[in-house]
Amino acid sequence: MIQIQATFTGYGGRPCSLFSVYDPDARVLVVGAEADYRAERREGCIVLTNVPDIARDGLFTDSDLMPGIAAFYSLKAGVAADGKSARLVFADRAARANPEQAIERDGIDTSGPKYRVAEGISCGQIAALATCLHATRYDTVERTVKLAESFRHLLGGGIMTI
Repeated sequence: MIQIQATFTGYGGRPCSLFSVYDPDARVLVVGAEADYRAERREGCIVLTNVPDIARDGLFTDSDLMPGIAAFYSLKAGVAADGKSARLVFADRAARANPEQAIERDGIDTSGPKYRVAEGISCGQIAALATCLHATRYDTVERTVKLAESFRHLLGGGIMTI
């Protein structure tokens, strides 16, 4: 389990910290609670933020907004490792952080879906997008590492079944 603290300021509403848990084995992200702004790291959490002055593991910038939206919709439409559960769950204490109401699909062009973001999108909703982006990137890194380990095994004389 990976604990995530997404701390954001500068968007609509009040600054906040969003606490989530990602289970890479089940491939499920649970957005658990939106809380008051907290600059200090909660023990055991990966910190994502748009504030460059606080200690962090990932800095979310404006250029990450569209990839964050794509990650949100990918998780929302995805199915967990068990083949039937949702990949993205918002707990009651984090329901306001669900960004779906602040994002409008604006057609598709040759580079993929286009989105329009509401001017009043909240800090909590942006924190949720950053959390979704981190979870999908984590999956990509894990798959790459497993593939590299398989090649290392193969190059060491091992057998691979396809």
